Amino acid sequence: GVVLAVQAGVKLAEPVILAHTCADETASNLRHSVRFGEGAQATFIERHHSSITGNFQSVVCNLVLEKGARAVWVIDQELGVETTRLGQLNVELAEDTDLTILILNAGGRLVRQEVHVAVNGENANLAIKGVNLVGNDSHVDVTTTLTHNVPNTVATELFRNVVPGSGKGVFQGQIRVAQPAQKTDAQMACNTLLLSDEADFSAKPELEIFADDVVCAHGATVADIEDEQLFYLRARGIPESDARALLGKAFVE
Repeated sequence: GVVLAVQAGVKLAEPVILAHTCADETASNLRHSVRFGEGAQATFIERHHSSITGNFQSVVCNLVLEKGARAVWVIDQELGVETTRLGQLNVELAEDTDLTILILNAGGRLVRQEVHVAVNGENANLAIKGVNLVGNDSHVDVTTTLTHNVPNTVATELFRNVVPGSGKGVFQGQIRVAQPAQKTDAQMACNTLLLSDEADFSAKPELEIFADDVVCAHGATVADIEDEQLFYLRARGIPESDARALLGKAFVE
């Protein structure tokens, strides 16, 4: 892996891409450490692609944002259909920071992605958005913990999941608000589209709140494609498979 620092005040115009391509069945175990100095701004993209059917991969990333830093962190995972992947992103946010995390899981037989965020500075803003495209026989597990330790912070978390065939998925998300963290605003949602009777997705949102002046909420939905929407497209000459693909794309977007 890499150890990188974006120095204080530096604003990178182009994204930094941490590219990892699996070209053989050798196991890979990566560890990245990235620190944003005070007022630094940059976008990082973890890109994990594969030209083979399967292997084993583990990735741990430690990310620290100092005062006033702004970052976008993207995890793009498109590995082989037989790959096992274990990923963990550990984050520390100081005051006045702004972080957006984008996650795409679109490959692998067994995938677990963890995101653990410690909000340690006031006026920090966090957004996590994820898409899980679960393969026909895959198992995808996303686990997140957001710990608010100080007052006046904002966090939003949204995952969209599409599960066909006999695919299985899990989302477990925890928002923890410590007693000093008054005025926390934290929202979490997990929406799932099940495309077959054999598909399975389990959602377990959690709130653990020790402060008494907060706005926190979580929700989870599970549905199939609506018959009326499918009929609308098919009545206009669109084949059923294409219509389902369009509706799945619309759901994700």
